[in-house]
Amino acid sequence: MTNSSASEVQTRDSRVSTPFISIKDASIRYQKAEITIRRFVRSVLEQEKNADRALIHPLPTDAVKLKKSKKPFAYTISEELLKRHYGEVGSAPSVSSSHGSYVHLLERTNTNLGDQLKVKDEQIRVLAQAIDDLSERQRETNVLMKGLQERFLLSAPKDEIVEAVVEEGISPKVKKGNKVVKGSKKKKGSWWFW
Repeated sequence: MTNSSASEVQTRDSRVSTPFISIKDASIRYQKAEITIRRFVRSVLEQEKNADRALIHPLPTDAVKLKKSKKPFAYTISEELLKRHYGEVGSAPSVSSSHGSYVHLLERTNTNLGDQLKVKDEQIRVLAQAIDDLSERQRETNVLMKGLQERFLLSAPKDEIVEAVVEEGISPKVKKGNKVVKGSKKKKGSWWFW
């Protein structure tokens, strides 16, 4: 018996003795991401002369036939190969370890949220200070505008000025309260020629 025929017999025996599982099942069983298992399978497939190639189905000849007939297929992996590469599968994770991981995840989340709240509080404080500063500037502007109005706006004419105008003979209208009072004209003497 040659070495190649001996390896074929051994491969046939290993196919019968070890079950093959899908990549998804392997990722669940060995607690690895599916992409990690796929990368491992791809690295084995790239090396056709690798002895581990026989532990991944479909075999190269079968894969070529399936590709030519355009039939979909999925690779399955021998548990023996997975055990060699990733180690023995422990029993299902205990409740306390999964509970601990959830608690750790919640603590990390709470810490992250606490940090975000601190940042938001600081932003709110800065914005409140900016609003206070703008309100103060607005108050100062109002005070300045009032001062300018007092300086430049004309006030109503005073009674003394009105009396002086009346004495000169001009008839201004003077508003006292809500009444408009016409100023009286001083009559000038006139000469009438008859």
